[in-house]
Amino acid sequence: MKIKKIVAAIAAAAMAVSMVAVNAFAATVTLDSEYPGGWAASKGIPKSEFEAIGGDVKVVLTVEVKEPLVGEHNHLAKPMNMCVNWDAITDGLTSDTAIRKGDGFIIIPEGKSTLEFVVPESVWSEFKGYGWDTGEEDESVAGLYFQLNDCYFTSAELSAGSPQAEMMVVSEDDAKAVMEGTITRDAAPAAADEAPAADAAPAADSAPTTSATTGNVPAAVMVSVMAVAGAAAVATKKRK
Repeated sequence: MKIKKIVAAIAAAAMAVSMVAVNAFAATVTLDSEYPGGWAASKGIPKSEFEAIGGDVKVVLTVEVKEPLVGEHNHLAKPMNMCVNWDAITDGLTSDTAIRKGDGFIIIPEGKSTLEFVVPESVWSEFKGYGWDTGEEDESVAGLYFQLNDCYFTSAELSAGSPQAEMMVVSEDDAKAVMEGTITRDAAPAAADEAPAADAAPAADSAPTTSATTGNVPAAVMVSVMAVAGAAAVATKKRK
């Protein structure tokens, strides 16, 4: 009975530690509660949230689509360092799923509820803020903003990330097809032939590693190590 209690306590402690490790490197930021208007600016994701995570940061935005009262829909969002200027910074971002136009506007396909990309540290570290009245530097308003049309973002989930692929770029003519969902990244033609089997990437090392971004050992490894340590302690006590 005592052994079962000791093992259960070790497992509970390990899970608690792993939950702290996971939660320490994620954040939820509330953005717009309603559509700010055509071609208007969104609320910003503060630079301080990126600094708290450090390194490359993955951003997952919750999308709401706003259909126009007149004309065809045009769901677009342009990332920008707004307090400096309204130029697109899309070239500096990476995403395995997002599709953009050449002018930097990311296309929101019909029915899409999230938008995901990675912001490298070299990009978010350049976010600047300036007081609207004084024009003096004000880090409290520095962050990632978006110029929006026919859509808005209600929240953003930030977590430690790693570089993804370059965003797929389409022409103005193909942008509508992307918006309608008839052109997707999965349906895009392959860039090159598949590599021969002999050139396949080597299998990943199974040894536990430490994340370069967070400095944390993965949660599953932590649980295993602590459980083994507990079992060893019990065995030692029994022999005595």
